[in-house]
Amino acid sequence: MLQTGSAKMMATVFTESPRALYPQLAKAAERTLPPALALLAFILAWQLGTGWLGIPKYLLPAPSDLLVKFVTDRGLLASSFVATGYVAIVGFAVATLVAIPLGLAIASYSSLRRDLLPLIVCFDIIPKTITAPLLIVWFGFGFTPRIALTAVMTFFPILVNSVAGFSAINPRLHLITKSLGASLWQTFILIRLPAAMPYIFAGFKVGVVHAVAASLTAEFISANEGLEVLILSASSDMDTPLMFAGVAAAATLAMLLSSFLLGLEKIIMPWRSP
Repeated sequence: MLQTGSAKMMATVFTESPRALYPQLAKAAERTLPPALALLAFILAWQLGTGWLGIPKYLLPAPSDLLVKFVTDRGLLASSFVATGYVAIVGFAVATLVAIPLGLAIASYSSLRRDLLPLIVCFDIIPKTITAPLLIVWFGFGFTPRIALTAVMTFFPILVNSVAGFSAINPRLHLITKSLGASLWQTFILIRLPAAMPYIFAGFKVGVVHAVAASLTAEFISANEGLEVLILSASSDMDTPLMFAGVAAAATLAMLLSSFLLGLEKIIMPWRSP
C-alpha cells in the first residue's frame, strides 16, 4: 500500500509539474516574443534596404557585414568588450558602495539632506569630462582614472533613488517596531531596506546604462584598449563595418548588464515579478 501511494504521488508530481510551467512559459513568451520579433523585423528591413537602395558599405553596412566582422575580428572585439565591461562593472560597484550608505545617511539625518545634498546636486551639474584630466593627474593612466570617472558619472542616479527609497517609510512605523521591541538593525533589515529596494533598483537600472556610457567616454579621453578605442581606430581606417560592430558590442554590454539587474531584482524581490 505504501509503495502504491508513493507511486501515485510521484505520478501526480510529474503530471502536474508541466501544467504548472505552462503559465510561466506563456508569460515569458509574452514578454520576450514581441521585442524579439520587432528586432528581427528591424534587422531584416535593414538588410534588405541596404541591398535594394544600393547604399555603399562605407556609409551603412548591412547586418551581414557586421556578422562577418564579428567572426573575422572576434578576438579584437572580445578583448575590447572585456576591457570596457570591466571598467563599467567595477565603476558601477564603486558608485553603489558609496551611494547607498550615503543615501541612507542623508535620508536619516535632515541636516545632511539640507547641507550635503545641494552640494552633490551642484557637483552633478558639472560636465564630468572636465574632471577627467584631473583624474589622470591624480591616478595616472590605466584603468584607475577610467573606473573613477565611471563611478562619478554613475553615482548620482543611485544616490537620488536611494535617498528617495530610504525616505519613503512612514515615520510611525519606527515607533511601531520600537514598541514591539525591534532593534534599529532589525527595523532596517526587515522594513526599511525592503521598502527601499524598488527605488534602489530603479537607480541601478539608470546607473548601469550610465556606467557603460561613462566607460566609453573615459576610453575616449585616455585609454589604449576598449570598445571606444576600437571604434576610433576603425574610424581612422574607414572600416565602417567594424565601427558598427563596436557599437553593437557596446549595446550588447548594456543589455546584458541590464538583464542581469532585472534577474537579480526578481530574485531579491520575487513579489514584484509580473
